[in-house]
Amino acid sequence: MKNRVIFTKFRKEQELELLNLWRKSFHRAVGIEEDTKPEVLREHLEFLQSLDPVFIRVAVEKDSGKIVGFMRMEGNVIKDLFVHVDYQRQGLGSRFIRQAKEENEFLSLSTYELNKGAQIFYELHHFVITERGFASFVDNPWATNKQQLAEITYEWRKR
Repeated sequence: MKNRVIFTKFRKEQELELLNLWRKSFHRAVGIEEDTKPEVLREHLEFLQSLDPVFIRVAVEKDSGKIVGFMRMEGNVIKDLFVHVDYQRQGLGSRFIRQAKEENEFLSLSTYELNKGAQIFYELHHFVITERGFASFVDNPWATNKQQLAEITYEWRKR
């Protein structure tokens, strides 16, 4: 995997591919079925288009040019880290985290309690829980109850 993937800046022409990866990885991580209604897809695409591409780094397979992961980071806050479902558990997420740690003295991120895999992953990378709370229904129309929005905030500090 290491030699087959390069990290680069996100380009606008990659948005549909990134959106597809994001949605599939997210739905698998939280254990809910993907909503494929056109209006939901359009809303997700509009959200992606509203983001500053400067904050998005993608992992691309050298041979095919396929996006296999991405991280969105604003300042020292990791907003999103997703790896294509077929490329998980191959060290790609760890490479993103190593890059972020090399560039920062302190990192923060949040994940849903439903996402047990993310909790294990971040704790293996020496992130510690600093807060528990709930995300809003407004920003997460996929949720059908408050428990699905239970959120954990993690932090990491360079020693």
